[in-house]
Amino acid sequence: MMRTAETDSVSGVEDVAAMMDKVDLNESVATEVETSPQDERHYHSYKLSNSLHCLLISDKTTDKASAAMDVRVGHLCDPDDVKGLAHFCEHMLFMGTEKYPDENDYNVYLNANGGSSNAYTDMESTNYYFDVNADKLEGALDRFAQFFISPLFNESSTSREMQAVDSEHCKNLQSDFWRLFQLYKSLAKSSHPFSKFGSGNIQTLKDEPVAKGVDIRSELLTFYKTYYSANIMKLVVLGKQSIDELKQMVDMYFKGIPNQNLSVPHFPGEPYGKAELAKRLSVMPVSEVRTLEMHFPIREIETLYQSKPTRYISHLVGHEGFGSILQLLKDLGYANELSAGEMRSCSDWSSFGISIDLTDEGLESVEDVVVIVFAYLNMLKRSGPQRWIHDETSTVASCSFRFLSKRSPINYTCALASNMQLYPPCHILSGPYKIYQYNPQAIVECLECLTPQNMLLTVMSKKFEGETKNKEPWYSTEYTMEDIGDDLIKRCEEASVEDKFIANRLHFPEQNDMIATDFTLKSVPNFPKDEPRLLLDNSSARLWYKPDNVFDMPKLNVICLLQTPFTNESPKSFVSSFLWVSILQEQCTSFTYLASMASLHCSFVSSKNGIEVSVSGYNHKVEILMQRIVNAMIDLPTKLTNEVFERIKDKVSKQYQNISFLQPYQHAIYGADICLEDMKWSISEKKQALKDISMEDIIYFSKCLMKQFFLEMLIHGNVSPDEAKKISSTILEMLKPSTLHPSSKSSCSTRVIRLNSGNDYIHSFEEFNKENTNSCILNIYQIKPIPHSDLIDNATLSLLHHLIKEPFFDELRTKDQLGYLVHTSIKTNGDNVKSLLCLIQSDAYDPIYMDERIEAFLEGFRNRLVDMGKEEFQDNVEAVVASLLEKNKNIGEESSKYWSVINNKSYIFEKYQTIASHVSNLTPQAVLRFFDKYIARSEESHRKKLSVQVFATKFVEKMNEQEEKMSQVTNGDGEMKIIPEGDVVEFKRTMSLYPLPPEVNVEGMRIEIE
Repeated sequence: MMRTAETDSVSGVEDVAAMMDKVDLNESVATEVETSPQDERHYHSYKLSNSLHCLLISDKTTDKASAAMDVRVGHLCDPDDVKGLAHFCEHMLFMGTEKYPDENDYNVYLNANGGSSNAYTDMESTNYYFDVNADKLEGALDRFAQFFISPLFNESSTSREMQAVDSEHCKNLQSDFWRLFQLYKSLAKSSHPFSKFGSGNIQTLKDEPVAKGVDIRSELLTFYKTYYSANIMKLVVLGKQSIDELKQMVDMYFKGIPNQNLSVPHFPGEPYGKAELAKRLSVMPVSEVRTLEMHFPIREIETLYQSKPTRYISHLVGHEGFGSILQLLKDLGYANELSAGEMRSCSDWSSFGISIDLTDEGLESVEDVVVIVFAYLNMLKRSGPQRWIHDETSTVASCSFRFLSKRSPINYTCALASNMQLYPPCHILSGPYKIYQYNPQAIVECLECLTPQNMLLTVMSKKFEGETKNKEPWYSTEYTMEDIGDDLIKRCEEASVEDKFIANRLHFPEQNDMIATDFTLKSVPNFPKDEPRLLLDNSSARLWYKPDNVFDMPKLNVICLLQTPFTNESPKSFVSSFLWVSILQEQCTSFTYLASMASLHCSFVSSKNGIEVSVSGYNHKVEILMQRIVNAMIDLPTKLTNEVFERIKDKVSKQYQNISFLQPYQHAIYGADICLEDMKWSISEKKQALKDISMEDIIYFSKCLMKQFFLEMLIHGNVSPDEAKKISSTILEMLKPSTLHPSSKSSCSTRVIRLNSGNDYIHSFEEFNKENTNSCILNIYQIKPIPHSDLIDNATLSLLHHLIKEPFFDELRTKDQLGYLVHTSIKTNGDNVKSLLCLIQSDAYDPIYMDERIEAFLEGFRNRLVDMGKEEFQDNVEAVVASLLEKNKNIGEESSKYWSVINNKSYIFEKYQTIASHVSNLTPQAVLRFFDKYIARSEESHRKKLSVQVFATKFVEKMNEQEEKMSQVTNGDGEMKIIPEGDVVEFKRTMSLYPLPPEVNVEGMRIEIE
């Protein structure tokens, strides 16, 4: 896989004009911004009198306004004696300002007006962003601007938020991503700021400063005053107002940001020199991974964004088609996946990386794998840059920008504020996408850095357990570092595609026949703009169709569900389905990778009700891709080899094992679903089933699947009705399925456990990963099935959740500091059983205490509901209505909404409009009655609660005490009931199930188009 601007966490920073020197990104007043021809928004780039560079975006159609501020200071600027200070400063800016001193005033305002906010601290930047209902932008901007003018940094907030930073760090302690990132930092030159520990924790923000007599609040103030200067900030504001109106607001609220006339912080020098390179790291991971990583420090590439040389290299090294590194590694049984591209990019240096997911055989042949990679790299160097490859990638890149879909405003402004630090104003939008020029010299220069002497070679595997010699100080990652041997260096230098064991199986990719060239838009007059219609409805298939009469893009989304009970009849059938999908994906790689490089993407998903196949991208080649996919389905049994089957089976086995190393909150959600859903298989059941599955089982499964299924499809986009019918008939005529009996269709639906009114159920278990110090509480307050024909209760739950989520976070996260993850949401089990979900993950408190705090909050929240004024209530009603009626930003969002109601068989395409209508008519009394009925703890309530409690090892004794205590209590109505970890099946056997929703008559949704 090639890492691109869209897939990388760092913007696709790469190339300013023919210049090799740094550009002055601040040289611009009212510069014209290059925009996509499809983009009807208005842009204005200019500077305030305090040198704050601003980008204004006027979008008269937007429902949400948004703003983002990127400050060019990150954790590389942390003082040596207070590690994590930049990150801590980011947290503290949310905790009140002189103008708005209440800690949660900003979040209360946003929540009451349909908004949200977040921030992140990177190596060189800190980015703050929010969104809000479009007509409430000014109040949000006023509050946001004060972050950068007069934050309070109160003593009480400082000590509490320190705990939040520490909790965030603790959450990541068992993450292999964070552990490896910090290991690379710790192994850099100690004199280079990249070597710093950037997250921060209690040790660096409290214990060490106190021991040294350092006042942390004083350090915060000094850091803020030193680096938070208007001239190194970039502001993006998007709203429905005109450019002049936006400019007036921005000038008013942001002109007060002080300007220190700072130079942008730079960090000259390289983090790795000869002493740090040509090393081999053997790393002990947390999860079951077998990964080979090759890191090559290279020159900075931000000034090369116009030619993007690393994109050319990553396109070839990360290719997955015939002649690629990955294809050869798969043929040899050495690897499952490969990705290549920028690993990190800073203003003074960059790093190119290749990451390979190895098999056990590949792990035993690491040096051969490395030599194969260098044989390919040496071929690229000897052959020199190929103009046709550049032209192909440049064409696709230009099309991506030309037909760029809208994103949510909050994601858009956040990305653009970051882009403003990297690109000149004219290329803020286009810079991450377009390749403006062919620069073979830059490609050669980057390729020359990819040598064994300039490499960090890292192998991660559990096989190193007990054999490592070193421990990284911040995450306790165990590793051994040694020199790469001279023999391997020589093999890499001499590696050739003509070597006997490679045998010319490495070569440049074939030309891509999936690149779209026809972008003609197709018009279907008099078609509804807000819902699809049935083109086909018979015993074999149901085809939903909608042309793109909203966005006018040459794009198409095709979603197919091959509905069958065969995918979830038993743990074996479920796992067989998952294996079949993984094998199909493998056998399609040769053409789906070419399609993905042409912005035509596909996915295969195994679900409880069948196999889902999705294709999305430019419509021109969709039919060709669908034909190739269906052919691969037909050919799967005959083309499957034992070598591929065993490799995929091993890969799936590792995936199941790695579920144990997910976060506790993910284990809690999994535990809840196991308790509440019929025919939901545990991981242990899946592991056992996997062991017993043979290649013959998959061949048999494939034949059963292809023989009988019901096809439900959505075809949405730039396609005529006849073309849509042709796509569906292609599938049916090629596969020729027999009719699925109606009873088989209903067996595909998920049945949900009906909890008994007045009972609290507790499902507790020890955290699967005993090294993870975090515990989790997940409380589910089951409401009931919400009939598709009556969405009033859905509306009430939506409003209630909106009213709860901000004070829940403020009280339990901000004030009480129970944990870093504090969350509420509406949960759906099956097709229509709704619940209110409350979740906390904490490294400091046990689930029993967290449960008590949630209940105490809910009790207090009832008083808040009773005391809520009419104006406050109405503001929140309007916020929920606006959120429900928010327009789709792109065709993907629109398709997803249609498919969700097709997939749950409600077919209520006006669902959000209906719920919004009900919300607008709700009264405080109605919400209070709903709360008392389903959430409050009282004798009169119908409350049904499931508490899933995941205990870290340090709290297991408390779990055992709770279970022992409750086992001595007679369980009757209104009592707490324990669901022991090993007795979930027995619990479900004794409980009743909610009925399935009635079948919906779709006859009136048919449409005949001549």
